[in-house]
Amino acid sequence: MPKRCVAAGCNNYPSEHISLFSFPKDEKLRDQWTQQVQRTRGSWLPTPSSVLCSEHFTADCFEEAPGLKESFGLEVRYKRVVKPTAVPSVFEMLPTTAGMSALQIHLPL
Repeated sequence: MPKRCVAAGCNNYPSEHISLFSFPKDEKLRDQWTQQVQRTRGSWLPTPSSVLCSEHFTADCFEEAPGLKESFGLEVRYKRVVKPTAVPSVFEMLPTTAGMSALQIHLPL
């Protein structure tokens, strides 16, 4: 079974435009990643197989692409690399169950 992104509401898997990244081994950085995921997944904790996709990182979180082939106009395929200090920050805020229930209560019958 292929790995999928653990962010709430995201089911991305590796493809031509999506890369997956394992949680860092550095405890402090791993905790920062975990806290970011918990913004939308409550008390969620990572497992050794947990991954986040490239959609949850801003462009400045990635190492620069190899430029030599690009300078000659050639198509370059390379694996995106997250900078060692990068922290994911792009997460869609999903409505809570309580918020949805309250919304349903206020709808006209």
